[in-house]
Amino acid sequence: MSLGVSASKRRIFATLTALVVPLAVVLAPAAHAATATAPLPADPQSSRHKVAAAAAEARHDVPNPLLKERFAEEEEEDGDDPALSALCQTYIGKPNPYRPVAPNTDVIRGDTIVPTGSQTGCSTAQNETTIAVNPENPRNIVAGSNDYRLYNTREARNDSGGFAYTSFDGGRTWANVQLPHLDFPTGATGPLAYMDAAGDPAVAFGPHNTVYYATLVFSRAAVPDDQQSASGIAVSVSHDGGRTFGDPAVLELDGVTPAGTPTPTSIFNDKEWIAADPRTGDVYVSWTQFTYDASGTYTESPIVLSKSADFGRTWSPKRRVSPSLTGFPGGITPFGSGSNPVVTRDGTLQIAYETSVCATAACDQPADHDAVVVATSRDGGRTFRHAEVAPDFDFPVDEDVANNALTGENFRINSFPQLAYDRVTDRLWVTWADDRNGTYRDGESVKTNGDAFLSGSDGRHGWSEPVKIGTGADEVFPAVAALAGRVAVTFYTRAYDPNGIGLDYAYATGWGDRVGSAPIRRITTQTANPQVQFVSTGAVTGKELQGVFIGDYTAAAVGADFRLHPCWTDFRGNPGTTTPNQDVGTQTLAMFP
Repeated sequence: MSLGVSASKRRIFATLTALVVPLAVVLAPAAHAATATAPLPADPQSSRHKVAAAAAEARHDVPNPLLKERFAEEEEEDGDDPALSALCQTYIGKPNPYRPVAPNTDVIRGDTIVPTGSQTGCSTAQNETTIAVNPENPRNIVAGSNDYRLYNTREARNDSGGFAYTSFDGGRTWANVQLPHLDFPTGATGPLAYMDAAGDPAVAFGPHNTVYYATLVFSRAAVPDDQQSASGIAVSVSHDGGRTFGDPAVLELDGVTPAGTPTPTSIFNDKEWIAADPRTGDVYVSWTQFTYDASGTYTESPIVLSKSADFGRTWSPKRRVSPSLTGFPGGITPFGSGSNPVVTRDGTLQIAYETSVCATAACDQPADHDAVVVATSRDGGRTFRHAEVAPDFDFPVDEDVANNALTGENFRINSFPQLAYDRVTDRLWVTWADDRNGTYRDGESVKTNGDAFLSGSDGRHGWSEPVKIGTGADEVFPAVAALAGRVAVTFYTRAYDPNGIGLDYAYATGWGDRVGSAPIRRITTQTANPQVQFVSTGAVTGKELQGVFIGDYTAAAVGADFRLHPCWTDFRGNPGTTTPNQDVGTQTLAMFP
């Protein structure tokens, strides 16, 4: 979710901006242990934070709280403080200290200058990237991001909006396309006019040069403590490969009437993703519905789904993907988020997501844990079978950052999965990042060592043992692409600045899960400081925290020409044109380097 400049109340953990939980890590059971070198964390009571007691009461075998527990522990917090000064302001009027980014490409064209707030005078930010390649024309690529170049007069500040970035020459040059009528700043009418911003972009290609762009829309208007802010899911469609987009179709709206007036709601929609069948034109959007009771207490966050069978013109009522709590028999719960769908060549729908796996709905038993799960539907999304891929091991929480974070960093991170489908070999590949190899002492994180993990499946016989793709430094926000048996995993890494905070984007590519033993190759040409934009105040120290938001995911896609297209948030800006700021970076790479 694009909450870098949030002023509204958001009691949903999906924003990942406010929750503080004990520093801990889950260790893999023996059947899933992949280079689990960290010592067993100690008693969770060693954490001194006020939330530690709630986590300890669950008495799990491992001390970190589950997603269910973290979603239930909510605070209201801004993601950016307009009264502070972001690091990007220190570069104003000075030469950009970074070298030209080539052969990396900055896809942003026509960036604007922030007129108010913590980033006044800086080029506007873009983060949280998505990318897709036209299966009929590998030179046609469409990407997207949270793009903050639009000024919202109702909020009197810049806010996140929907932009597509389109290339017809294999990624050499890019046009920036503003999606129309998504929210108030883009001239929406009816209920969408009540929405202040759009975020969480996801793009997919269907047949005949059709591009689908899914996005979350939401209001910044204040609501009572027992209610949620208005939110919804929309899809914009292009029939010309991404040159132009039509008005959005609305899949879901909560907290606003069809006439555009606010109404109480106990639901917040978040973290949507989209997949299209390249043969039939069927399109699926999955997302998380954070649900609360009358007092505003979290009850569940099921993954839900809507389908279009007419190229995005109309959409079905939402259907539940996650298991129900009614008569819950134990196992995979509806306490999840971060869904990521794909459609296989026989029309099977596969959706990866992260969730808690528990013996009871209370999730208070010793063996309860979080896991990467894949839901499979062979009847067009009407029914699902769920399979646990592997436990995942969420990153520790920095009490000052009030979020999952890497050692020494201020930006929030997660272990949400990304799923890719190889249309040639008919295999699925899922990746995620976690901290199972971090160093812990007495139940507290000493130093993170995030790694990417990869597991594969033929869709019928379970999932392979996860392989690690990483270094002794941190790797986070992985993405995956696959074609004809060749698999590429891309990610941020601190390997080129092991004692600092600088990030690079890198990748590994190989045959199947042998990518785990392939060399890691640097993509970015220079290590960059991720603290350039979005500033807040430490929850414990009260100190200024730079760089609290860089987006919640990165992306990668591969075309029929075996060219890989990673897409990430870059922090260098465009040297010679702009000063350092968050921009969208990409580069065309070989799957056979």
